Amino acid sequence: LGSVTYADSAGLDTRKECLQGTRTEILSDIMEWVNSTGDNAQRVLWLSGPAGKGKSAIAHTIAKWVNDVGGLGSCYCFDRQREADRRHEKIFSTIARDLADRDPEMRRALADAVQAASSLKKTADIIQQWQKLLIEPLEKSSGSTGEPIVIVIDALDESGGVETRKDLLSILAGKHQNPAVPKITDLPGNFRFIVTSRPLHDIKDKFRGVQHIRQMSMDDIPPADAKRDIHTYVSKELEGLDFRDREFAVLAEKADGLFEWARLACGYIKESDMVYPKDCYEAVVSRNPAKRSPLLHDMYRLMLTNILPGDTSLHSQELRLTALARFRSVMGQILGTAEPLPLASLNAMRRHFPTQKDDSDVELVVKRMGSLLSGTTNPDSPIRPLHASFHDFLTDEKSSGEFFIDMSKAQRDLAFASLRVMEHGLRFNICNLNSSYLPNNEDPGLQERVQICIPPHLSYSSRFWTSHVRTTNFDKELAKEVKLFFNHERLFFWLELLALINALSGAGPALPSIAQWLKVSTLLMNVSSTAMDVQRFIQVFGGLILHSTPHLYVSALPFSPANSPLSKMFSARFLNTLHVASGRDMNWPAVQTPLRGHTDPVYSVSFSPDGTHIVTGSRDKTVRLWDASMSQPLQQRTKSDPPAFSDEHRTMEATTSTTSSTLNNHFICFSPNSIHALRNASELMEGASHSDRSSIPAFLNSDSGWVLGPNHRLLFWVPPASRPSLWSSRTALVIPRGAELDLSRMAHGQHWRKCREE
Repeated sequence: LGSVTYADSAGLDTRKECLQGTRTEILSDIMEWVNSTGDNAQRVLWLSGPAGKGKSAIAHTIAKWVNDVGGLGSCYCFDRQREADRRHEKIFSTIARDLADRDPEMRRALADAVQAASSLKKTADIIQQWQKLLIEPLEKSSGSTGEPIVIVIDALDESGGVETRKDLLSILAGKHQNPAVPKITDLPGNFRFIVTSRPLHDIKDKFRGVQHIRQMSMDDIPPADAKRDIHTYVSKELEGLDFRDREFAVLAEKADGLFEWARLACGYIKESDMVYPKDCYEAVVSRNPAKRSPLLHDMYRLMLTNILPGDTSLHSQELRLTALARFRSVMGQILGTAEPLPLASLNAMRRHFPTQKDDSDVELVVKRMGSLLSGTTNPDSPIRPLHASFHDFLTDEKSSGEFFIDMSKAQRDLAFASLRVMEHGLRFNICNLNSSYLPNNEDPGLQERVQICIPPHLSYSSRFWTSHVRTTNFDKELAKEVKLFFNHERLFFWLELLALINALSGAGPALPSIAQWLKVSTLLMNVSSTAMDVQRFIQVFGGLILHSTPHLYVSALPFSPANSPLSKMFSARFLNTLHVASGRDMNWPAVQTPLRGHTDPVYSVSFSPDGTHIVTGSRDKTVRLWDASMSQPLQQRTKSDPPAFSDEHRTMEATTSTTSSTLNNHFICFSPNSIHALRNASELMEGASHSDRSSIPAFLNSDSGWVLGPNHRLLFWVPPASRPSLWSSRTALVIPRGAELDLSRMAHGQHWRKCREE
């Protein structure tokens, strides 16, 4: 189960618990619901409320309580600052693994499910996750004791946009358009889901009127209870300072039910440098915003003004403007990153910002912002806003005024920095891969070298430069940087790094948007074509590069089509590889558009005799007819209709294995011309038995595409289109002439690094 997708750092955080003695009524109410029994017990509790009211604190308190008695199934937290983690695509696989950790029967059932269908391990389709990883394994595990099992989903509103959470809301509400999708009421009766979020329209609309969802609002907490709890909180936070109970009461009154305001106020009072706490207290209580929404924003303005104080003198005013510009630049970077970065990584990226004035130490800005940002005291901790409302404040010009962050500028700066970080940091064989014969998972110490050789800011830049570029308006200077990237061999070093950190799958879908971004200028059409060529390269060769990264150079580049821009530009830099002497593809093979329409697995597919139509049959009891050229549905039949095409048009495909010839036990050849044989085969044959040396020293596994030597050493990989016609010593004749390989210059094994011309 270790390879089943799991969201890191999305679980229970005991630091977010409610202070003991606070929120007692609502916590008791929720625990009573958790322990409710009977067929009419509602399965989902939705706790909603505005930002800053303490929803997450309640959720984590309940999670901690039930975890202490063994009743926590999973705690899954969304986070706006971690949208790049795509947690919305990992929710039910993560919950399933958490449930498997607590229940041996669930663990066995989940293992059986992914063993039978390995694609489930990495699927981003949460409908499949829900049905195949959660519902069906739970049906097979009979270990329900009747004790409540609680699953907490915190901050659902921070899961992304409306489309991002559409399927999740449909599952929770039991309103999916496909009636075959299991409902939440199909789970064992002791399962309880707690969901927290702001009351956004799409969430309210989906949950409205659903019988199995109990709705609770933070706004329903009596004001007197909220004031009492905040009074308790500020008394504890300001303990030891020279304040009396009546001053705590004033703060509790000012908070107007917002725990986040109270936290900020206490932080401001305690942490202001060189200012007497009483003076900070007076500054807080003297402010009087009219409505609750501006209450947090007003506190942010007060705290930032204290960090960047104003002055009437001309010299001080100039210094303040400089400090404001530095603040906007640093905070723009922190808010704009696709995932939070620690101090050293932020500074490393800032050195590559497009303007020299932005090259300032992040610590100068964040060191006094401990009440607003996490990670300010630990250089290894990611720096991020402590509360989502601070992001909202800074990106709303009307609210933040002079502190406003222009995110378009921030994205441009990050795009430049990411491309330049890669320019200086990417290099060939960055993690010193030992041998092209080995899969990555058999290379000793590779994971440790990945951690040492790839610093966080280089990993970040390689994963997210496409995101920053495509969210920036077209810019000629930035386009020059993109062009330099695609026209340089570091493009391959980028693919190498992505494979080593297992992030290659994210590059393919991002590249078409880069190609579209470049098309704004007719002068960049060739670069746009190269971007699309890289996407095709990843589609065809991505699996083998992830399996054994040296074969990015050893196998993938040599087998890329002759007309591929990548092949034309970079083959000359990697001369010591295999060469396709005959039968090389000129262009990429066609990749068909998926046919979408069936609601269950498809068990049969057939082409019409003239190749213009496709017919498909599915477990959903329908047969569908498609236009093959447009991939569009034409008509649908029921299971009682006659067959679409006669049996005479059925075809059969055979699987074969191909072996190479051996010359004097030294050369391996996939060509009728002996000068194309592999030189220096001694390393490949090392440790092989005499029979291996004399009979089948290397063979093609036509299922995997790998040409394997003794002890399953990886010699090279053959694309699917070239496998049937690949020449071997047992070949009598191939019509038309098939693929013949020249291995005479091929660097392999521990010498694979020599494939690149220095």
